[in-house]
Amino acid sequence: MNLRRVILIANPKGGVGNNASLAAKAKTFLQDHAIETRVLFTEHAGHAREIVEQLECREGDAICGVGGDGTMHELVNGLMNRNAESRVFLTLLPGGTGNSFLQDLSCLDPAEVLSRMIGQTSRFVDLFEVTIGGTTRYGFNVVGWGLMSSANQLAESMRWLGRRRYDVAALAHLFINRRYPATLEVDGETIEDEFILLAACNTIHTGEGMMLAPKAVLDDGKLDLLYLKKATRLDMLRMFAKLGKGKHLGAPGIHYQQVSSLTLTTDASLPINVDGELIGSGSFSVRILPGALEVLL
Repeated sequence: MNLRRVILIANPKGGVGNNASLAAKAKTFLQDHAIETRVLFTEHAGHAREIVEQLECREGDAICGVGGDGTMHELVNGLMNRNAESRVFLTLLPGGTGNSFLQDLSCLDPAEVLSRMIGQTSRFVDLFEVTIGGTTRYGFNVVGWGLMSSANQLAESMRWLGRRRYDVAALAHLFINRRYPATLEVDGETIEDEFILLAACNTIHTGEGMMLAPKAVLDDGKLDLLYLKKATRLDMLRMFAKLGKGKHLGAPGIHYQQVSSLTLTTDASLPINVDGELIGSGSFSVRILPGALEVLL
C-alpha cells in the first residue's frame, strides 16, 4: 500500500489520558514522515461514527482513532455504513479506559502503533453483525448479555470510580446472582434455560485486562461463545478472580465453544452490551463477518 494521508479522530474526553495531546504528537510524527495528517475532535456520543460516514476519502487514506473501545466501536460502525468500495484502512492509538483490540495485538504503546503505521503493513480481521429488532450494529470485541449488560449499566453510573468501576459493578452483580430465562439457538442446537451471563467474543480481552475468551483469534472466522447457566456465588467469585489470566474456562457451569452465529430469544428487557455500549434490549442475533475490516497495524 501507499499511505498518503491519515485522519486522526480523537475523543478529547475519553479514557484517562490527554487524547488531544496524543493526537498532536501523532500528527507531528506522521508529518515528519511526509504523511499528510488531519486532526478532528469528537463533540458528542456517536460523533466519530458520523464523521467517518461523511468523510470524503481517497486512495491511500487511513483513519486513526485516538481513544478506547468506545471510539473503536464508533469508527467500525462508521466504516461499515459506507459503501464497500469507499472503505479505507483503520487503526487506533490507545487513549481509552479499555483497549481490548490493541491488547489482542500486543500493541498498547502509541509509539509502536505509529511505527507500524509507517511500516504500512495491513491485515484483515473479523467483525460481527448484531441484529436487535430492526436495528443492525457492528462490533469488533464482544456481545454481552445477562450479568455482562446489567453490570455495565451499573458501571456507567459509577464513572467517578474510574477504571475500577467495572470490577465493582461486576462484583455487586455476582452477589445478586440473578438468572434470566431465554432460548439460545446455536449451531443447530436449541437451549432453553435460565442464564446468568452470555458473551460472544471476537477478541481475547474485554474491558480492562479481562481475558474473557482466551482462545479467541481475530481472524479465524469464529466467535467464541461463553455462557453460564448455574453457579453459586462462591463459584462465581472464584471464576471472577481467574478472568485476568483467562484461567476460568474450567470453572463450574462455564460453557465455551466456537460458533459462526447465534440467536437469543428472551422476554427480559435487558440491554445488549456491544463492545461496551448498551444498545437496545430484548432478543438479538449475532453473526461473524470474516475478514470484514482491514487494519493498518
